[in-house]
Amino acid sequence: MRMYIKSIEERAWQRVLDSWSPPRTVDADGGSRVKPDSAWSDDDVQTSNFNSKALNTIFTSVDINMFSLITTCTSDKDAWDILQRHCEISESVCRTKLRMLTSKFESLRIEENETIVEYDQRLRDIVNEAFSLGNPFSNERLVSKVLRSLSERFNIKICAIDKSNHTFTLNLEDLISSFRTFEMN
Repeated sequence: MRMYIKSIEERAWQRVLDSWSPPRTVDADGGSRVKPDSAWSDDDVQTSNFNSKALNTIFTSVDINMFSLITTCTSDKDAWDILQRHCEISESVCRTKLRMLTSKFESLRIEENETIVEYDQRLRDIVNEAFSLGNPFSNERLVSKVLRSLSERFNIKICAIDKSNHTFTLNLEDLISSFRTFEMN
């Protein structure tokens, strides 16, 4: 979300960090009130536009359940803070999720009727979730996992890769590509 807002307008992201509120004016008796739109300076209008861009980006990027949490927000920072609190997970929940993911990762095996692309997608789902929880898998661990979890139909290719002694330098993308080629042949 951060990168999406920044791609629309860098200063819109700055508004999320700094917060925005309608410009105010001070009355003769010392009271403060919101300036009428017609009295806004060019800077006030520009700052409001950055807030609107960021808020619109947030509104259109969340599902209906999250939208209901932020629908009354007029400040992008308020919406952002609500979403952060709502999506924040506790340390113990994070540890539990990581344990479950690790277990899922370790038990992952290719099915007999599954293609290497389908297997790779299931692997990537686990890898991406672990990354989002702040615990990425190393390339070496992923390559090792793939080599251990493929079925016998890939044994010839696995032996060729092992024999080449490239298992420590091979990246996951190249490995999957190699198995896709092997599978097509």
